[in-house]
Amino acid sequence: MGTRKPTRQWRRWHRWLGLAVAIPVLVLSVTGVLLNHIESLSWASRPLPPAVARWYGAVLPETLQGVSVKGNWYTQLEERLFINDTNAFYCKGPLKGVVDAAPLIVAGCADELLLIAEGYQLVERIGPAYGLPGYVQLGGHEGVLVLRQPEALVRFDVNQLVSVPYSGPWQAADLDRLPAELEKAILRQSVPESLNWQRFLQDLHAGRILGFAGQLMMDLAALVLAILAVTGSIIWARTRR
Repeated sequence: MGTRKPTRQWRRWHRWLGLAVAIPVLVLSVTGVLLNHIESLSWASRPLPPAVARWYGAVLPETLQGVSVKGNWYTQLEERLFINDTNAFYCKGPLKGVVDAAPLIVAGCADELLLIAEGYQLVERIGPAYGLPGYVQLGGHEGVLVLRQPEALVRFDVNQLVSVPYSGPWQAADLDRLPAELEKAILRQSVPESLNWQRFLQDLHAGRILGFAGQLMMDLAALVLAILAVTGSIIWARTRR
């Protein structure tokens, strides 16, 4: 009878093998359940947090700057102009300022001016072909649009498309750090579509999140789990005799 029962050594090895793969097996189990229900959880295409996307190699800034005009924030990121958290228009950087030139809002993007009406409507794009002089910063004073050039200030009329020297008072449209929640909302929209929760869970499930070593670890965990299932069944069967 004694030879039919598992030895203490068998039990010890079974226990230590189980402990050794406990964490990988837990990851396999949890991620497997989540992947099985990811569509019903509406996670499949949900973008990863910016911090995780950066870990994947996505080029996202740590902070964002913009200009606040009439209660709205204007921010340029990845050749897009955001108005608050709305991806509004093409805007090749850098953003050189945003000015209230009633009844329009004027945003300076690289060598262009974007004329924006109420309701986020793009009225016109004005570039060098329309007589816009080169400038390094945008500003204004009481509805007057002022462009700062490397060595002078000019007043630019967006209706007549003419510029004249300017020497009066003006306020440069300096960029400031965005509010934290708005910053997070814009960065989330800028995460590439391919970097979503489904991909992250699949990589975690397969161990790819840690590279080739992670894949080997998950393969080993699966192999050990199969061994534990066999040895566990043998131990149980022999104790029942």
